[in-house]
Amino acid sequence: MTGSAREPLLDLVRRGAPVIGDGGMGTELQRAGLEPGGCGDEWNLSHPEAVQAIQRRYVAAGSQIILTNTFGTNRFVLSRYGHEARVAEIARAAAVNARAVAGAEAYVLGDIGPCGGFLEPLGEITEAALAGTWRDAIGAMLAEGVDGIIFETMTALDEIVLGIRVARDLGAPLIVASMSYDPVRTGGYKTMMGVSPGDGAQQCVEAGAQVVGANCGRMEPEEFDAVARAMRAATDAPLILQPNAGQPTLVGDAIVYPRDPASLAPALVALSRHAAIVGGCCGTTPAHIGAFAAALR
Repeated sequence: MTGSAREPLLDLVRRGAPVIGDGGMGTELQRAGLEPGGCGDEWNLSHPEAVQAIQRRYVAAGSQIILTNTFGTNRFVLSRYGHEARVAEIARAAAVNARAVAGAEAYVLGDIGPCGGFLEPLGEITEAALAGTWRDAIGAMLAEGVDGIIFETMTALDEIVLGIRVARDLGAPLIVASMSYDPVRTGGYKTMMGVSPGDGAQQCVEAGAQVVGANCGRMEPEEFDAVARAMRAATDAPLILQPNAGQPTLVGDAIVYPRDPASLAPALVALSRHAAIVGGCCGTTPAHIGAFAAALR
């Protein structure tokens, strides 16, 4: 990898050379046997070997950063499965799994996804409750030595800004903030909650994020170029871009992502001209990351 895992990840990112992220986790867990709609985060405890195997394939493919399997590790999402009291336990196990795989070969970012609801007054979740469950998850992952925290697939500014502040207060060595954008009829891109790329990037930086960007969303990988340009006009912070492997379609009972590794790799290489970290989101696999790494070389 570029640099050493003993070099702070923020220093590596600021040097500007493209750092290769990983790809989808949920789709890979389903390939490993997780039933649709099942609790993938709980697999950190019950199937650690399966989680580590997926992460190991990403590192072998060229990922310099892997994410913990904690996208839904908060009490609001976990309550759907009866695991709301196990936030810290699951987060800690996830960090241990990822660190065991990464060793000195890759960095680990503790992954935080949306809470699954809305903060007051739009919804019923209080800031104190959300901050508390994220404090449990982030604190557990930092205690196990993750190299930073990433908030991803966020659509609401109040939610992501609150998370950034929690991570900052807990002393995270790196905070990455990534939002999910969709095209709008009038032109440009916004999150489901109406946040533009420029506003999202600027406010996340002001809250304490050192890296900002975009992932997932109803966009083709090539459309991330426009989002990146809008962010760059608002901030000079390093960017992270992680598109899906195209827009999914339903084929029979299966969700299929159309972009194969050969067609996705050039798009990711193009995005690396804008972003310090480039990886994939839904539908991307170790094969996609391997093709991207090969194309970069």
